[in-house]
Amino acid sequence: MVRVKVVQFLRGSRQGLLLLFALMVSTLALTGCRSVPVTDRTQLMLTSSSYENRLGEEAYAEYKAQYPRSTNAEYNQALARCGKAIVEVAGQKDFNWEFLVLESSTQNAFCLPGGKVAVYSGIMDLMNNEAELAFVVAHEIAHAIARHSGERISWGYLQSLGGLLVAIGFQNDTINGVYGTGTELGVMLPFSRSNESEADQIGLLLMAEAGYNPRAAVQFWSRFSSNSSNGLFSSWLSTHPCDSDRIKAMNDQMGAAEEAYKKARSPKGYGVTFHHK
Repeated sequence: MVRVKVVQFLRGSRQGLLLLFALMVSTLALTGCRSVPVTDRTQLMLTSSSYENRLGEEAYAEYKAQYPRSTNAEYNQALARCGKAIVEVAGQKDFNWEFLVLESSTQNAFCLPGGKVAVYSGIMDLMNNEAELAFVVAHEIAHAIARHSGERISWGYLQSLGGLLVAIGFQNDTINGVYGTGTELGVMLPFSRSNESEADQIGLLLMAEAGYNPRAAVQFWSRFSSNSSNGLFSSWLSTHPCDSDRIKAMNDQMGAAEEAYKKARSPKGYGVTFHHK
């Protein structure tokens, strides 16, 4: 009889739904946590690495079908060199690493779960040297070894679950909209920005440990961001931190990165200078 009343309470009241949500979140938090390499931040993880890596394989195949591979030998050789050096210090032995320069004016790069790295030729056209490439690659690799994709999926599960409970409990479109907008602006976007900051921090150390001068990171990002403007409102709606904050954080972390650079087994400095033929 007591059990029946409890179930009726959970199903029939808003307080019960909120309690149910809290109990589910608590259970998930206790059973689905791991520590991020380098930063040791505790993260919620409700997906498996094998599932994430399978998604990465599928997405990588789609990118390779959509974009031609660059024939720029200088770019391909530089990516192979810095990719190998960063993998050696990343400590991720179970990834099937691949590195590819895609021919496109897109100014971007990515590393999908499982170690599938691609850099668009459009962003390499803006780089002065191999060390600048190393920072971009290390930043993307940091996302993969920190399993940020799986973490975002996990938080998305909670956001969707909360939305379902709110919809059932209140049955009000306005409240549903407030929940959706509120969780997106107040939780998901700040969370995405924190992931980018963490990838900057990890990437800076990885490039330094791989033997590349970490000062190249600030030099590249200062130049890359010089034509962009980030107002308060646009930064609030962005998935990435504003450029000035990123550069400041890199400078704040430069001491630790330079110490790692001094201890690198194979110092490379700025590496090869690009000629952009």
